[in-house]
Amino acid sequence: MKEPSSPLHPAKETLLAPLDYAYRLLARRAQSEHGLAEKMLAQGFTERAVSRTVARLKEQGYLNDARLAEDQAERLRKRGFGSERIRKTLTQQRINATSIEEALLSKEQEDELANARRFLASRYSVDALKQPKVYARAFRLLSRRGYAYDIVESVLGSAPSDD
Repeated sequence: MKEPSSPLHPAKETLLAPLDYAYRLLARRAQSEHGLAEKMLAQGFTERAVSRTVARLKEQGYLNDARLAEDQAERLRKRGFGSERIRKTLTQQRINATSIEEALLSKEQEDELANARRFLASRYSVDALKQPKVYARAFRLLSRRGYAYDIVESVLGSAPSDD
């Protein structure tokens, strides 16, 4: 019995053209230029075919690292993440550094402060934050979420004392 061919695995029975393969990847999820190129190279497409495909997709507007970085950064901000965590996540998605920095600069520190306050308010009450253990937990949470120390300190204020 023949093994069914998958449209995303051109090495099997039917071979997809580089552009067709790229379209199929983009139909599933937005890709960075570098990420798409890596996936295409891993499937056995030549460097030349990959670079031509990437260039064509950029011309057509299907690949745009700046737009992808902005969209992803906004999505992560809404989920309560800070700039450092957003930078790390976008870097892992193979988005170029220039696009990442532009996406992060588009939102000022005031927005970062407001996002941190909103996120903290969704998790803890003002009264709960007066307890040292809860305060410490909130501090660690904001730090893990990628908020800078000065932002965390501004949002939480001074540490409550054990009475």
